[in-house]
Amino acid sequence: MADPKKALSPEDRRMHLMLALLALAVMINVLGFSVILPLIPDYVQSGMHLTNPQDPRIGEVGGWLGASYALMQFLFAPFWGRLSDRIGRKPVLIGSLVGDAVFYTLFGLSTHNIYGQFAARILAGIFSSASLAVAQAYAADITPPHLRAMGLGYIGAAFGFGFVIGPAVGGMIGQVYLAWPLYFSALLALANLAYIARYLPEPERAPQAAGSPSATLTSRLGLMTQAVRGPVGFLYLLTFAVTFAFANLEGTFTAYLKQHFHFANSIAVAGYVFAYVGILIVIIQWFLIRPLVKRFGEPNLVIIGIGLMALGFLAFPLAPILTVLLIGPMLPIAVGNSLNGPSLRSLISRRATAQGAALGLSASFDSLARATGPATAGYLYKHVGQTAPYWCAGLVMSVCFLFALTRRREMAEGITP
Repeated sequence: MADPKKALSPEDRRMHLMLALLALAVMINVLGFSVILPLIPDYVQSGMHLTNPQDPRIGEVGGWLGASYALMQFLFAPFWGRLSDRIGRKPVLIGSLVGDAVFYTLFGLSTHNIYGQFAARILAGIFSSASLAVAQAYAADITPPHLRAMGLGYIGAAFGFGFVIGPAVGGMIGQVYLAWPLYFSALLALANLAYIARYLPEPERAPQAAGSPSATLTSRLGLMTQAVRGPVGFLYLLTFAVTFAFANLEGTFTAYLKQHFHFANSIAVAGYVFAYVGILIVIIQWFLIRPLVKRFGEPNLVIIGIGLMALGFLAFPLAPILTVLLIGPMLPIAVGNSLNGPSLRSLISRRATAQGAALGLSASFDSLARATGPATAGYLYKHVGQTAPYWCAGLVMSVCFLFALTRRREMAEGITP
């Protein structure tokens, strides 16, 4: 039998090269975004001129700051996806990065102005909404159906690798001067723009089906309603729920670290914790997702991933110290989330005729969850208690686990080796 490595065709080699170039672009983009994450509570405290670092409004307003960014992504991701179906992936990615560079800088200049922070995040959300949706569509363009989870896994791993470096850099630089990580992000966006313009080729795209929802509807909510009522609507619902649960963590964790565990230097510690989560994402989505899909299939990975997230979130409030939290609840949360992302996107993309529109819709559900998740978490954090967002996420994931079990046969429909 021939060695599989020797049997790699020129088309396969080109596919892997293009995926590698795209993954590098995504990694640089996420690195620029993720440096901000450990800084949010300190930005809110400074922008609102609060003197008490234990003020619960820090967690609540931090959640709303994240929600405003994601709400814009929710509104604009389908537009960018459809536009990339028409004019190409590369021009949309370049336009997105121009906006990133401008509005990262604006956020950095708004250290003492909460209204400027909200304006910068809203505008950044509009432009950055193109990046991940179009990158996922690009990966789907260049991979055959049986390798699509692998291709999307590369994008997820690049996201994770950027997530490893970004928060750690943000934590180290931000403790010296709060605005420096934002200026660093703007420079990264410009570097990424130059890299994509020079090295990333435009992929061949499948023709868009006439009369598809992306071509005939303009309402974002109308598109989503039609998608939910369609044959794979339950996959979009699971996408929303998984992201909603994880967004409860993203929206409040740095404030939780500062106010629950009483870390004085929460910026640096939060950076290292987010880096730990990113390392787990890289290990699973870069090295393990392809053999796991071959062994278990996407439907089983979705069920396993949701079950792990349910266990992790329900145990999260019980961790007495940060070390226990990291080796206990945080581990199944990160692993479960890493399994769910590429598996759900792969199942959705297998049934799509226009990859940009389908994955733009998927990004819309992600963004709606990232808007409602931090907003819900912020409200619960202030008005119910610091652990309430994690109990909420655990309950949502427990319900989704039972729901996914009942839909396993439907998830498996249409999958061919």
